[in-house]
Amino acid sequence: MAVIDLSATTTFPKVHYISTAGTTQQEITLPAGKLRVSVGSASALYVAWESVSDGAAMPTNKVSVAAANILSFDLSHSSQDRASKLAVAAQSSTANIEIILERI
Repeated sequence: MAVIDLSATTTFPKVHYISTAGTTQQEITLPAGKLRVSVGSASALYVAWESVSDGAAMPTNKVSVAAANILSFDLSHSSQDRASKLAVAAQSSTANIEIILERI
């Protein structure tokens, strides 16, 4: 698995599709600045901001997103108090995951 680097994104909204993500972390590097990030899938998935390491098991501190739902969250401008990356993973088997980045 390789880190998905979206840090150079300059056109918003940006939609990124991850095909057949497994149950280990798929790390995503985010662009700087104030963002709204939305993550969803037809399958149940996990999202984490702490202990992100591509290919590792999902950490204990994660959010469960039910199948056919979207989790949206806003990130601040400040680089000192915002997540610069996140991890997504299928809760079981594999999932096709959609990520939407919006400048707010």
